[in-house]
This record gives sequence, C-alpha cells and structure tokens, in this order.
Amino acid sequence: MLAYLLEHNRYLNIVGIFVILAIAFLFSKNRKAIDYKLILHALGLQFLIALCILKTSVGHHMLLAVSHYVCRIYQFADKGSAFIFGNLTNQFGDWGFIFGIKVLPVIIFFGALTAVLFYWGVVQKIVQGINFFMQPLLGTTGPETLCAVTNSFLGQTEAPLLVRDYLKSMTKSELLVVMVSGMGTISGAILVVFVAMGVPAPHLLTASVMSIPTTIMIAKILLPETTRKDEEEVSVTLKSPANNIFDAIATGTLDGLSLAVNVAAMLISFVALLALVDAVIGFGSINVNVLFSYFGISAELPILDLKQILGYLFAPFAWLLGFDGSMALRVGSLLGIKVAVNELFAYQEMINMQLPERVVDIVTYALCGFSNFSCIGIQIGGIGALVPEKRKWLTELGVYAVLGGALANLMNAMVASLLI
Repeated sequence: MLAYLLEHNRYLNIVGIFVILAIAFLFSKNRKAIDYKLILHALGLQFLIALCILKTSVGHHMLLAVSHYVCRIYQFADKGSAFIFGNLTNQFGDWGFIFGIKVLPVIIFFGALTAVLFYWGVVQKIVQGINFFMQPLLGTTGPETLCAVTNSFLGQTEAPLLVRDYLKSMTKSELLVVMVSGMGTISGAILVVFVAMGVPAPHLLTASVMSIPTTIMIAKILLPETTRKDEEEVSVTLKSPANNIFDAIATGTLDGLSLAVNVAAMLISFVALLALVDAVIGFGSINVNVLFSYFGISAELPILDLKQILGYLFAPFAWLLGFDGSMALRVGSLLGIKVAVNELFAYQEMINMQLPERVVDIVTYALCGFSNFSCIGIQIGGIGALVPEKRKWLTELGVYAVLGGALANLMNAMVASLLI
C-alpha cells in the first residue's frame, strides 16, 4: 500500500482532496450549516463511480463500449460535413486538421441527435434513472439533483430548461447547485468535439459522471441549504417541446448551429486576445531588461509569457496531482488557461504538448468542465432569461460558480490520479 502511494506521488492526491475541501470550507457562506453527511455520501459516491469504471473489468468494458459509440457519432457527423466540404474533411491531406471543418459540424449534428433522443424520451429515462439513486443518497431536492445529473449530458443553459418551472421557487443554495453543476461538467456535444480532437473518451465520460456528486458536494459546502422543502415539490415532469420528430431535428440543428458559431467566435477572439496579452507581457519583460542594462545592472529577467505566469500560479495544484518540476509548470499552465480562457483551448494546448499518457489521462479530469469566467455571462444570460427575478442572485453567485466548478474538476482529478 505504501509503495502504491509513493508511486507517482499518489499520497499528494490525498492531501489535495483535503486542500480542495478546505478551500471550499474557507469560502463557505455559512460554515455552521454545512451538512457533513452529504459530504461523506458524495465523496463515497464519487469514489464508487471511479472504482467501478477504472478498477473493475465490467465497468471498464462498459465504458469502452460507450466510448466506441461516442467515436462512431463523430464518424457519422463526418459523413454530413464531407458532403458539404468534400476532401477538406480528410485530415491526412496536405491541409491537415482544420478545426472549423472537422469539429464544428459535430456540434451541429449532435444538437440534432440529442433533440431526437429527447423527443423519444431516451434522455429522460437515463436522467431519471440516475436521479432515482442520487436524490435519496444526497438528500437534495428533485429539481436541483435532476439539473446536476442532466448537466453531465446537456449544456449549462439547456439543462435548466428541464426544471424551468421550478427555478422561481428555488432557494439560493439550490440555484448555486444548478450553476456549479453547469460549470463543473461539459455537454455531450462538446464531449464529442474533444474526442474528435484526441482527448481520451473513456476518461471524459468518467469525469462527466463523477462530476454529478462532486459538483453537488462543493456547491453545498460553498452555500449550504437552510430551507427544507416538502416531498411533493421534488417530482419533475419532462417533455420535449417539439411537435414532431422533424420539428425536433430542425430545432436541434439550429441550436447546434448557434452553439458551433459561438464556439468559433469565442475561439477566434480568445486566441487573438491571448496573443495580444503575450506580446504585451513579452514587450514589458524586454523593456525591464533594457532598463536594467541602462542603469548598469547585470541581472536579467527571463522573457515571460502568459503560459509561464499561469503555470507558476496553478503549479501548486499540479504538484498535488503528483507532478513535479517542469511537468508541474506545464500542467499548471493548462489549469490556468482553462479557468482564464476555456477548456476547449486548454485541451487543444494539452494535445499540442504531447504529454505522457498518464499525464493526459489525469489532466483530462482536471479540465473537464465549463468553469471559466466567460461562462458567468452565459449563465446569467441563459438562466436569467428563464427566471429574470433571480438574475441578481445569478450575478452574485457567478464567481462562486466558477470557483465551485474548478474545485469539482480538481477533486475528480485527485480521485482519478489515486486510481490510475
């Protein structure tokens, strides 16, 4: 046992779990009201999910089967994009991998597919099945639990649609669960995109399921529940708004198109802004050295860039994941990029770094969530449109939601690192 913990510095993962819980406790708005029974149950459920998937042959083979079909979805999307773009979809051609042609059409196709599955009731059955086991174990209400579960399949603005009739009566603690679960997970459409980029599908899927109890736990530490509701308030009825299957396909396609355009626009602006920030930081570093030489000072500062700065800021968390030296700085920069920019850009950077397989597997968990500052605006706009009277709460809890989502992702990575 001791040898296992010393291997890959796994003992630091245990320390990391307590550090994350301590950070959540430190920022809690009501420490006296924290439900420690919920925390223990959520931690147990998180470990159980990870153990079943990562350490049992049945769980492993089930996940591999699901991963296979997720990859097949990407191949189906490729058929549609090939009809429009022809040979440009062939990533082995002279032009290589074109993100806008190979990845964005997947979002459009998956938007239509999920709308059809929702119309047929498939999504509802999966969600209700998980919710049936989760709600009694964690003691949370139906709407907040359902939203946390659904966020692991749908997006952070789509999942609240399922409980839109309950949003008005939600407490502040329940609303934070909705927000943190949205920040701490990724949608199915984006998951397929990451698989297309080369991120390991089994670990993406495992992270998505693990995030359900983890996001609830972190949210309930940051803002514990002080109001209890009657049992009759927890049942939720799910129905597709589509009139028929063709309406579902059309609506899902348009939703996917809107998401794809938003992803493309965000990437263009953020990549350009990052290049600008890097240029400003580098220019400042050079001028400091010029100033030193002007006054005859022999000291010379290294030429900094944004990745280096983020690497130093987030290196302690990378160290707790078991990495040291230059690897800690490289992983730290990925964690920083994910929070400062978005997980899509962070995953692209991870693939470009060509890290060792175990490092990629662990970092996949740490990056698997929408917890970044730009998503505060997305949630205020999306959820705020459904319940305008709670918009003030959304603005007040925005930074807390990012913190909660980031802590949940790191917690998943710590647990996964213990088992990988």
